[in-house]
Amino acid sequence: MKPTLHQNISLTIKRLGIHGEGIGDYHGFTVFVEGVLPGETVTASIKEVRKNFARAQVISYEKTSSQRVVPPCPVFGRCGGCQLMHLDYASQLEAKRQRVVDSFERIGKIFDVPVAPCVPSPSPLAYRNKIQLPVVLDATLHMGLYAFNSHEIVEIEKCYIHCPLGERVFAHVKQILQTHPDPSLRHVIIKTAVHTSQVLVVLVTQGKGSPLLPSIAEKIMESFPEIKGVVQNIHSTPGNVILGETFRTLAGHGSIVDKICGMFFKVSPASFFQVNPSQAENLYQTALEFCDLKGDETLLDAYCGVGTLSLILASHVEKVIGVECVPDAISDAQENAQRNHIKNAAFVCAAAEDFIGTLSHIDVAVLNPPRKGCELSFLEKLAALKPRRLVYISCDPATLARDLAILREKGYQVNAAQPFDMFPQTVHVETLVQLTLS
Repeated sequence: MKPTLHQNISLTIKRLGIHGEGIGDYHGFTVFVEGVLPGETVTASIKEVRKNFARAQVISYEKTSSQRVVPPCPVFGRCGGCQLMHLDYASQLEAKRQRVVDSFERIGKIFDVPVAPCVPSPSPLAYRNKIQLPVVLDATLHMGLYAFNSHEIVEIEKCYIHCPLGERVFAHVKQILQTHPDPSLRHVIIKTAVHTSQVLVVLVTQGKGSPLLPSIAEKIMESFPEIKGVVQNIHSTPGNVILGETFRTLAGHGSIVDKICGMFFKVSPASFFQVNPSQAENLYQTALEFCDLKGDETLLDAYCGVGTLSLILASHVEKVIGVECVPDAISDAQENAQRNHIKNAAFVCAAAEDFIGTLSHIDVAVLNPPRKGCELSFLEKLAALKPRRLVYISCDPATLARDLAILREKGYQVNAAQPFDMFPQTVHVETLVQLTLS
């Protein structure tokens, strides 16, 4: 039975959706409700009705879940950064594991692979080494985080999942920008090298920005020795992409250096670096175990970014080849190899699906694609090379399941799946999978 607009209904929540919303069943019709948990019964008002589902808003709770907790953040539910802060941490971990299981079964038709319990983050709060803060200037400067699925800014005094040093820098930068507002400013990005206590501040401007920017940058660096540089990013085109293509160092250095797994890595304004470095070490250690290396292998690291995993694995193989389509990332990877005195790693700037066609042999491949997963042509060319072992690192269970189904058709067996909670308090989950050639 389809509910009608503005109808009040009683609904028992069965499960969580991929965005953290509760899902209930109203006489066979699916209803999504924000902010509720499995096992809860609510009275809700229907706000939207579509062909196959409806959305509703809670009016009152008839029964609450024993897994519900009071979120520490006062803007939880308004800010779009966290979706699960009202769910106790053990239940968050199980929900993420179940999301992987559901994707494997529903999308990949994979029913015979046990998914291990999700590895908890060393810190469920204050773990992020990066924050992106949109800025709006009217009578005063407004700085915060976006509301869910919106460009509305929710002003914050503190982000509870952002690392302590980054938070101190945020308060410092916000005070300076409110005192010296620049109408060209669109975003502020704060990147923190947690293990070396270095911070990089990126000011994203619409166009070239005002002549006052260098003096603002100097003020940001004053009295805060951990801030090693202030960089301007010039964004000249409309759209939702945060960063433009042009960077200009306004004060100090244009990058910072962090340490992970005993090695040092350059962190540039646009380079990808895992946002939860303590958990990343656990992920990389398990990836090394899944590779099961003997020391004589040629290893391909596809979508290698700044070469973090390539260089961690380099001492365990004869040769590692990293491929990445972002030129700045490859430049950083090459610099990172030199910084860590690694000579058996080569880095190539190319699309993975193009570069792999130039290879004649690899023993092991590590795949760490973006959220959209691997291109079909890449998977086909990879399977044709017949590497004996694959390790797939994924940030999206749906595209992971799709790609695993393709690799199984090509003769690979999925041996193990290990989820990691890289992003506590959110719906996101990282999954590490080991495959071997049958």
